[in-house]
Amino acid sequence: MTNPYGQQQPYGQQPQQPQQPGYGPPSGGMPAPYGQPAPYGQQAPYGQPAPYGQPPTGGFGAPGYGMPGGGDINQIKDYKGWAIASLFLGGLILGIFAIMKSNEVGTYKMQGNYPMAEQASRTTKTLCIISTVLGGFGCVFAIIMIIVAIAGATAVSTCYGSYC
Repeated sequence: MTNPYGQQQPYGQQPQQPQQPGYGPPSGGMPAPYGQPAPYGQQAPYGQPAPYGQPPTGGFGAPGYGMPGGGDINQIKDYKGWAIASLFLGGLILGIFAIMKSNEVGTYKMQGNYPMAEQASRTTKTLCIISTVLGGFGCVFAIIMIIVAIAGATAVSTCYGSYC
């Protein structure tokens, strides 16, 4: 491919324009195009999202804004296993609500809304505790009722009427 100035360009490269006096690249370097991460060690301009894989500077991820440990989202637990166990242990209704809140934790974490994720995590934990306690009381009550039923059945079968 030949450009109008008679210079040969390799395949796939754009031809270079001749330099005009007084024009050239800016002295401060080229800014990163929209959607591209800023070079290492530089921050994204105000109003731009932080590059992928880097925590945002300031805002909800900064220390003191509700994030435990100052920005580690892995410390916000969703208690999904406990919520599923509470579905079988403590009752259908509390278990369903616990699973729904557990799913909200993951949703809020993906959206970057860490204070709401932490609040949903605390609510999930509370629902799981209540469900586990009620399930424990229900199991103890069921065992007592089984023992009473067995004791009553053996007492009735040994002495029936006047034939003891």
